[in-house]
Amino acid sequence: MPKVSVVIPVYNVVNFIERCSRSLFEQTLDDMEFIFVDDASSDDSIRILQETLDDYPQRKSQIHIVHHISNLGQNAARTNGLRVATGDFIAFCDSDDYVAIDMYKSLYEKAIKEKADVAYCDFFMAYSSYNEYYNTLKWCSDRTIFLKQYLSQGWSVLWNMIISRELLLAHNLYSLERLTYCEDFYLTVRILFYANKIAKVNDALYYYNRMNNSSIMHNMNDKTANDERKVYLSTIEFFASKGVLTNFQREMSWRILKNKQDLVLNPNRH
Repeated sequence: MPKVSVVIPVYNVVNFIERCSRSLFEQTLDDMEFIFVDDASSDDSIRILQETLDDYPQRKSQIHIVHHISNLGQNAARTNGLRVATGDFIAFCDSDDYVAIDMYKSLYEKAIKEKADVAYCDFFMAYSSYNEYYNTLKWCSDRTIFLKQYLSQGWSVLWNMIISRELLLAHNLYSLERLTYCEDFYLTVRILFYANKIAKVNDALYYYNRMNNSSIMHNMNDKTANDERKVYLSTIEFFASKGVLTNFQREMSWRILKNKQDLVLNPNRH
């Protein structure tokens, strides 16, 4: 089995896929698997991916390209990629972003050293002319305190970590399909809840593209607001089912309030 499998959903990212794929193929960790899920792209994303792969013959045996007949969305792409993955650890990478060449080696070695189910890192907000460093939470051994802090922060992302595939399969951890927003929050909260040990690499190794105007972050609407609220309500139900909701009630109330603030502030929505 490969040490790390990376699942990359691909949908109409012709301007970004080469940079993303090169950053993956040039990883300093050799024993890897890359699963590109073509979510029925209508542009030349897959052609560019295949042409880029020609420059990395040593990686060709590690590549899987899964094709969707119709556009199913990022969550379905991630789920279908996960079903194909065979690595000890799973990572997710968005195809308009890119990564440092030592990202997965650093995270894998940290996870092995700490005997952790999850290893995560800081990341960069990548703009056209500069990168802004984003500090993620410091890990603390008190799981409740860590989760309370995680629920209280603005950015809850999936792509800056590697996760034990055994952990994902043991608890049947998949994101809700047809979500277009807040899907990372849904899955990461559950991953962090179930993980026996979590470790952090104190370095920014992922570059989150803030210049893709077609990304969901640039196209918020009623659907994204409803998806966000659906995720928060589902997470409240999850905590209640585990008997721990009282530990996180304040933080989840803040999440719900944050989601509804646009309704409160915009008279046209009253």
